[in-house]
Amino acid sequence: MSSSAIPTFSGTSTFSSDFTQVITRAQSIASLPISLLTNQKNTLTGEQSALSSLSATFSSLQASLLGIGTSAGSGNYSVSYSDSSVANAIPSSGALLGTYNLQVIDPGSKASAASTATVTDPTTQNISSSSSFTLTANGQTYANIMPPPNANTLTSLVSAINTATQGAVQATIVNVGTPSQPSYQLSIQNSSYGALPITLDDGSGNLLGTPTTATSIQYLVNGQPASPATPLSADTRTLSIAPNLSVSVLKAGTTDITVSQNTTNIANAISGFVTAYNNTAQALAGQRGQSGGALAGQSIVSTLSQSLHDITGYNGSGSIQSIADLGLTFDQNGTLSFDSSVLSSAAARDFQGVTTFLGNTSTGGFLKAANDLLNGITDSTSGSFAAALNSVTREITSTDNQISTDQDRVDLLTKNLTAQMSAADALIAQMQQQVTSMTNLFAAMTANQNALK
Repeated sequence: MSSSAIPTFSGTSTFSSDFTQVITRAQSIASLPISLLTNQKNTLTGEQSALSSLSATFSSLQASLLGIGTSAGSGNYSVSYSDSSVANAIPSSGALLGTYNLQVIDPGSKASAASTATVTDPTTQNISSSSSFTLTANGQTYANIMPPPNANTLTSLVSAINTATQGAVQATIVNVGTPSQPSYQLSIQNSSYGALPITLDDGSGNLLGTPTTATSIQYLVNGQPASPATPLSADTRTLSIAPNLSVSVLKAGTTDITVSQNTTNIANAISGFVTAYNNTAQALAGQRGQSGGALAGQSIVSTLSQSLHDITGYNGSGSIQSIADLGLTFDQNGTLSFDSSVLSSAAARDFQGVTTFLGNTSTGGFLKAANDLLNGITDSTSGSFAAALNSVTREITSTDNQISTDQDRVDLLTKNLTAQMSAADALIAQMQQQVTSMTNLFAAMTANQNALK
């Protein structure tokens, strides 16, 4: 496009308005292709916007499929207790269904030990002048624990211990004196349960007193091991009592832990899919017919509609053979609905059949078939939307370039025509001035002659 300013025509002859009209009309005629191209660009921009909107809608539909996959693969377990105050159970994928009896004989306790020496000000004093300490606690040994060299205080020693053990051991300072006459001790507690030794050696010996009495967690699972065998023991309250089933011990007691499966998470995910599917179908419907959107009449609308139909047409080979067996049906208007009670009944008969039909997006089943179809649409490199958007973008760029070329042509025409009209107008103005001068001269001569008579 021209970068130089086009001079504005401003004539002085009596024909200047005619010359202006000539320039304006020539500009209008020359700009007709630009108007057509601008309309074409507006159409392309509308298509681009519609494609982007549909792409986002289909991406949401694909995300809802992934949600079903997550819920189907999570195990969908429910847990009930005869006494929930004894323990909490956490099943994971692969846990076996059934009832597990857990008897917590001893919920365990943690050992702690305090320094035999005390200080009155932990911010300026320490229980040892050593620059390096070795801690034995929590069943491990931590060597070369070193407070800052210029701040060898009890406070800095506590910080060094907690840093070295990364939270596996808890070091604190406690006041065993009075508010007016404080006496501060170093206190160290294991994070594991049981009678684990706790010592702090500064090179001259142990700085801590005898640890408090502590016990391991003791428990039985389904009455095992039977008496007179020793109960099971652990140094943590998180116990693995069966494959893919762990419990967190809360207190001593007995509870029956019943692990079962439910379809709540799957049903919620399928409901999300139904909403996304109907939103996608409605968005496509808005692009059809005489009052359709920017993509009305475009082949991509038919292609997307067929793909949407194919997603719900998957057939399985087991006890669940179609989405209808999970409670998904269409009404006469093509709107998808979901009856979760159908899913619950199907899962009660054959939960494995439900999960097999659904499968996952990687290995097979409804989810893989549907996700593969959607990948062909939404893939950012090779998908239908990417191809269509790239094509429209190229057309918009080409149209912009043509508009720029045509505008340069109109600008040049205007510039040349303005120069020509200006020259013509100046010449006519000059001639008109001459005519005026001659007319005035003849008028003066005529007047003089009449005066002499």
